[in-house]
Amino acid sequence: MLDGVDHFVETRVRPAARRIDAEAAFFPELLADAAALGLQGIVHDDAGGLDVTRMDLAREVTERIAAASPAVALGVAGARLSAYLLAKYAPPHLRDRWVASTLAARTYSSFAITEPEAGTDVRALTTVAVPDGDDYLLTGHKCWVGFAPVAHVAIVLAKVGSADRDAPMVALVVDMSSPGASGRPGPELSGFRGMPNGELLFGGVRVPRGDRLDVEGFAGMMDGLNMARIDAAAYACGLLRGALLAGLERANARQAFGRPIGDLQVIQRKLGRMAADYRAARELTRRAAESFALGGGGDQDVVSMAKMFASDAARRHTDEAMQIHGALGIVADEDVNRMHRDAKVTQIFDGTSEIHETMLGRRALRMLARGEPLTAFLDSDAVLPAGVGA
Repeated sequence: MLDGVDHFVETRVRPAARRIDAEAAFFPELLADAAALGLQGIVHDDAGGLDVTRMDLAREVTERIAAASPAVALGVAGARLSAYLLAKYAPPHLRDRWVASTLAARTYSSFAITEPEAGTDVRALTTVAVPDGDDYLLTGHKCWVGFAPVAHVAIVLAKVGSADRDAPMVALVVDMSSPGASGRPGPELSGFRGMPNGELLFGGVRVPRGDRLDVEGFAGMMDGLNMARIDAAAYACGLLRGALLAGLERANARQAFGRPIGDLQVIQRKLGRMAADYRAARELTRRAAESFALGGGGDQDVVSMAKMFASDAARRHTDEAMQIHGALGIVADEDVNRMHRDAKVTQIFDGTSEIHETMLGRRALRMLARGEPLTAFLDSDAVLPAGVGA
């Protein structure tokens, strides 16, 4: 499969990447080509059921596509995310209707959590599903949603009955052709341009009670979010890979004072650190994907580490790649300029770097206080300090 992925990237994705970014142009034909290669369906078997043991292969595919165009990589991975949740938790009539068509790129599916006043603080969301006989009446507003302007179906996190902070939550599967449901573009973004993003609006949409994921809403969406975070780390790894290659090529080609700038120690140090951080980010992301492949939604701490480290490293080193390019680096349609803008997005979506730092630190402190092994923070053979847990 990876040979086919590399051919797809070099012959289809890379030649289109600048146009996609410059024009913010959607790329349904590339998603159809990816589907023909089975890229959206990597974690599914031939019958459409799940096979998460292949999650590390999905990570590798995401990185390779993202090295040329993170927007295309997100389009592929976004379909995989929705199909994963539907195959794992949705009742048969929804699986039959949406999984195969999503994997084939015939329909587009959105994953909708964030709201204008509820991002990191998910409990603050105000989208509400009010029980009404055999249906829910869904009212609310979601934003920063992938595929929103073109979505055929959306998996929507909502509170049941009221917007009270501690109200129970449900993940509804909403046919976007339903009366009262609509999607529209959001503000134009600086990165991941071309991947449709925007808002979903629900004005008393009638959703059958059976059109929901068979799992507590918050827990089910967090399961999906772990997959999304692994892919986000993989986009960042692709950007690191692209920045390293671009930096190496420019350092060898650019002359200053009669010699390549790559002869300068200051440039060599930048490239050395870039190479080391790429390998470190890739290894963390691989370990996160392997934990997900074991089932159970993955090790949340390793997933957070991978997403945080890879995205921060991508932002730092795409900046260095721009610096190595000199004035060429600030030209809007240069690859390193686009990488720099894309890298910033990876620090923000699927949980900001700051929230991942906070979650990891808080969890480590609590685990130590309870006398639990700090497996994700040290290693599988970690030994508690003397006296802890006694």
